[in-house]
Amino acid sequence: MDFKIVPSQMAVDSGIYTEVSLLKPGFHVHALANLRISKSLDLRFTPGIAFGGIREINYVLNDPNNTSIDPKDIPVRIESNFLEFPFLFKYKSVRLNNFRPFLIGGFNSRLDLAATKKTWGRSKKENNLVLIKPFDVYYEIGAGIDFYLQYFKFGIEFKYSVGLTNVLRTSITRNGETIVPPIDDAIYTNAIDKLNSRMFMVTLHFE
Repeated sequence: MDFKIVPSQMAVDSGIYTEVSLLKPGFHVHALANLRISKSLDLRFTPGIAFGGIREINYVLNDPNNTSIDPKDIPVRIESNFLEFPFLFKYKSVRLNNFRPFLIGGFNSRLDLAATKKTWGRSKKENNLVLIKPFDVYYEIGAGIDFYLQYFKFGIEFKYSVGLTNVLRTSITRNGETIVPPIDDAIYTNAIDKLNSRMFMVTLHFE
């Protein structure tokens, strides 16, 4: 999992550079429902859960005299655990002996369970200095190969997923109250204008 970060004008003016400094992969487990539309085209619904992935955002100051970022606070670690609901079209080539290449593409909606209850701060596990929105929609494209074995079909799939919305959270509404980042912590959110999620997945299918 990765982020595409667009810095804010404030960050540009202040000489604050943001980047994803470390990626730690997670893993996902899905069920599979397949509707055969034609000989070469399937519609697939593969609900499941993905967890354990971590992204760390680093803040670099061009001006050594700028003390707005505390080195002890960086990198800011963001962990995500998703409920996923992908609808994908699978276009298959002609079967060649016991294998069959395919292309896949469609849309995926994800709910980040790790982001639903977090608020700003450092002291508790539920707190973080950068918060992301729980829900996002992705488009996905990829390719793979199915292998026809004696008792089941085994497939390997490589897929790229791109979030369509800005998932940076600048406020939270709870019980009718709007919560914004505290003044001491706001710099970590305000340095970012847009935060788009991106993922690369390697999936093994057993059918």
